[in-house]
Amino acid sequence: MNNKYFYLILLFFMVSCQRNQDPATNTLSEMCERLFPQHAHSFQFQLLTDSVDIDRFTLESDNGKILIKGNNRNSLAVGLNHYLKYYCQAHVSWYASDSVVMPAQLPEVEAPVILRSKCKNRFFLNYCTFGYSMPYWKWSDWERLIDWMALNGVTMPLAITGQESIWYKVWTEMGLSDEEVRTYFTGPAHLPWHRMSNVDYWQSPLPQSWLADQEKLQKLILERERAFDMTPILPAFAGHVPAELKELYPEAKIYTMSQWGGYDEKYRSHFIDPMDSLYSVIQRRFLEEQTKVYGTNHIYGIDPFNEVDSPNWNEEFLSNVSDKIYKSIQGVDSAAQWLQMTWMFY
Repeated sequence: MNNKYFYLILLFFMVSCQRNQDPATNTLSEMCERLFPQHAHSFQFQLLTDSVDIDRFTLESDNGKILIKGNNRNSLAVGLNHYLKYYCQAHVSWYASDSVVMPAQLPEVEAPVILRSKCKNRFFLNYCTFGYSMPYWKWSDWERLIDWMALNGVTMPLAITGQESIWYKVWTEMGLSDEEVRTYFTGPAHLPWHRMSNVDYWQSPLPQSWLADQEKLQKLILERERAFDMTPILPAFAGHVPAELKELYPEAKIYTMSQWGGYDEKYRSHFIDPMDSLYSVIQRRFLEEQTKVYGTNHIYGIDPFNEVDSPNWNEEFLSNVSDKIYKSIQGVDSAAQWLQMTWMFY
């Protein structure tokens, strides 16, 4: 046979095999290759096909392999971690620089293990973590953290990286200049508090390269989290706006928020009343652009008065604000759910 045709047939066969592989097996096998490549071939993963609506896994030895079955890829990862912890006494940290110390010979599972989750939704992270720990993380750092999240059964990770590139498009399309928008953002380490409407302009302007790099990073984060059957929690519009928006829309009802953290008066943030018609316009523009770039899992994190005072603590005002905020996201995404942190009520 002509060598050229032989290699073409071989290539076709290899591609066909790759296409026929179970994506769940690929996702878990690739994680094993990252964490302990010397033993990656010793694990087999299978998805359970019954219809019981609860996260669970089974663990057993089968013909020299460690066989893990689960109802989804998240459960498979939890099953793997159970084996690593309780049979190998191995620890997987969330730091990419930490190696995983494994025994030379993998222990057998003498009796099958069957475990079920006690709760359906398992949330992880908060807004501040993205400033305290993660502002300068690269993909290698995130890749290990997402592996750790999967191993520990996280199903709902907060996913707020890269939102500034979306806001940049929204604000510039509404008439603000490049310099006004990038100056409105804070520097990278303070972005969580900017996002929570605590402080603006501090250590700005944010470089264009940062916006582009963080958008690329967020796409990688979301792709991997979804590959582990997680439901990333993306942001939505809480009401925080640039002060310069008032010059473009002088009739809009925009409040200057309370001072935060001892910052000078010039760094105070601004909030548009959700009852103002412009609020829903901004919400729609943001969510539509975010969905176009990052997709959606229909759960949105919105915290309008986190560590700052509401313009009005009257219960009727707060009730109307809450109603309007939810209707603004539901008007864009009929399947929308609103997730809120609780320390804002302290």
